[in-house]
Amino acid sequence: MENLELTTFILKDKKYRIRDINKIDSSQFIPITDISQLDPEKLDRDYIDGVLLMKFNGETIMDFTFWDDIVDLWHYFINSLEELIIKNESSFSFPSQPLPVSIKIVKDRIRLVIDDKSINIKAEQFLEVMIQEAITFFTALMSLFPKQEAEYHQTILRIYNIKLSLEDRFTAY
Repeated sequence: MENLELTTFILKDKKYRIRDINKIDSSQFIPITDISQLDPEKLDRDYIDGVLLMKFNGETIMDFTFWDDIVDLWHYFINSLEELIIKNESSFSFPSQPLPVSIKIVKDRIRLVIDDKSINIKAEQFLEVMIQEAITFFTALMSLFPKQEAEYHQTILRIYNIKLSLEDRFTAY
């Protein structure tokens, strides 16, 4: 059985600086499910540093060296999923790093390539994990930044529309 794990982490204090990409202190990041540990005053609402930690069958695909503006990165993934509804492939680069991402649908599977790592996974499972984590992330942001609730709510509606469109496509398999 294929196993895709995806967890969104947010940097807990915008003052933290990386001095060596190979020595990132992962304890400076909080899983989005533990938002009670985050202080919105220590975050930059316009640029929230974070990480999508992705593991596939135990192999790390994205780790803490892939940190970036996590809100933009999630939007890039959401845009890419919307693009998959129209055509079978999509690509983008991380918001602030030259890390290429490509997503391609082949029959009932998705091939995801991030930099030099790739996975080939059942589309239904990939979409379920991605969509659930995206909803969790933007729901948490609504709690952290209530003044932006309407914006995040619109994003969640987009995600549900993607979910419905892509679910219809893969229920035939």
